[in-house]
Amino acid sequence: MTHDQTALKLQKNKDKRIKNGHLWIFSNEIEPVKEQPDPGSVVTIHDTNNKFLGTGFYHPNSLIAVRILSKNRITVNAAFFQKRIQQAIDARKSILSHTNALRLIHAESDGLPGLIVDSYDNGLVLQILSAGMENHRNTIISVIKELINPRFIIVRNDHIMREREGLDQEKRIIAGDSNDIPLEINENSLRYIIDPLEGQKTGFYIDQRDNRLVFRKYVSKGDRVLDAFCHLGGFAINAAFAGASDVLAIDNSTPVIEQAMENFRINNAEQTITTRKADLLQYLPEMAKEKTRFDVINLDPPNFAVNRKSVGPALRGYRKIHRAALEMLNPGGILATSSCSHHITKEAFLESVTRACKDTGRRVHLVYQGSNPEDHPVLPEMPETEYLKFFIFRVIDIE
Repeated sequence: MTHDQTALKLQKNKDKRIKNGHLWIFSNEIEPVKEQPDPGSVVTIHDTNNKFLGTGFYHPNSLIAVRILSKNRITVNAAFFQKRIQQAIDARKSILSHTNALRLIHAESDGLPGLIVDSYDNGLVLQILSAGMENHRNTIISVIKELINPRFIIVRNDHIMREREGLDQEKRIIAGDSNDIPLEINENSLRYIIDPLEGQKTGFYIDQRDNRLVFRKYVSKGDRVLDAFCHLGGFAINAAFAGASDVLAIDNSTPVIEQAMENFRINNAEQTITTRKADLLQYLPEMAKEKTRFDVINLDPPNFAVNRKSVGPALRGYRKIHRAALEMLNPGGILATSSCSHHITKEAFLESVTRACKDTGRRVHLVYQGSNPEDHPVLPEMPETEYLKFFIFRVIDIE
C-alpha cells in the first residue's frame, strides 16, 4: 500500500452490497471527508467499524464515487496492470479458434474498471472511461505493447461516460499505421470489413457474435427476412448464409449502409440482400400498416436507455417496434430481438414483448434467450455487467 491512499468510510448499513461482491460505491454511501482526494485517486474503503473492505479508484464528482479494484490492499503500478491484463488475455485464448475479433478487456469483469480493449486482427481499440484508468494511461499502453505487440492502437475515448468523469473526448491512432484501417475480420465463417477509428462503438458489435450464429439456425431456406437496425449487416449476412431467399436490411445511417453493402459483397450475398435507409421507430409501424410480411425479423436497436431516466421511454419504444414486428410476421414466424442497456432488466424487456403480443392478439413461444458472449464476462454479484439481452420467439397459433 502506498502512503498517499486516502481512507474512506462507508455510512452505516451501506456496506452489505460491497461485502457481497459488488464493485461500485455511490457518492451518497460515503461519510464526508475533510480533504477530497483528486479524481482518479487510489483510496481504501472501510466500513463504519473501520474494517478494511477494499482498494479502488475515487471520483469526487461522479455518482459512482468508488470503483473497487481489489478486496485487498494493493499498489496500482505496472506490475498490477501486467498481471490483470495477462489474466484477461489468457481467459480468451479459446475464442480465437472461430474469430479474430474479440474483447480482450471488459472493465469491471476483468478487474479493470473503466477500461475496455477490443482486438481486431491483432489491432487494438482502447476506451478509457474512468479517471482512475486515465491517470494510468501511459502505464496501461506500455504494458499492452509489451504483452501483445499490436499492429496498431486506437483510442476511442468518445464515449459519454468520459464526460461524466470530467475527461476530454478524443479519437485517434496512437501507434501503428493508418493504412491498416479499415480492415477485414472473420466471424463464424463470415467476413466483415470494419473501421475501428470511425465506426460505431469500437468498430463492430462484437458482443452479438454468438447470437448471430444462433439466429442463423432459425432461418430456413427460402425465408423472407427483415434485419432492422442492421448496422454492418451481421444478422442479414447470417440469414443469407442460412438460405434466405430475400433479406431486407434497414438502418438510419447512409455511411453504415454503404459499409454493410461492402460486407454483403465480400460474402457473396449482394444478390440476396437489399438495403433501405429509414428511421425505424417510424418506418416499422408504417410497414405493418401496409401489411408487409416476413418469415423472420431481427430487431437490434441502439441503446434506447442510456440512463435510468430514459427507461420509461425506452420500454415504450421497444413495445412499439415489437408490436410492428409481430404484425408483420407470418404464422410460425421468428422474431429475434435485443437490448444492450443494463438499465433495462431482462424482465422488463420480456414484458415489452408480452405487451406487444396483447396489443396485436398474437401469441409466441420463447425458444431461445442469450446474453453476453464469453469475452464479455458477467460477474454474477454485479448485475450491471450482464447488459445484453437477446430473445428469439416463434409465433404460434393457439387460440
